Amino acid sequence: MQTNPWHSVKPETKNVYHDNTECTEGNNIEAHYRRSGTASRPRCEHCTRIDTGAGR
Repeated sequence: MQTNPWHSVKPETKNVYHDNTECTEGNNIEAHYRRSGTASRPRCEHCTRIDTGAGR
């Protein structure tokens, strides 16, 4: 399910944003590293695959 975008500010993570509540990569971001918005980053590949049905 699509929702408002979020991203991680943790230095070791991929420089992408997430916008799908089913994305395990996005859901694994620890609360203290999670920020709202896209931060002008590209969309997470997992979120895209979930939305197109390829991740199911």
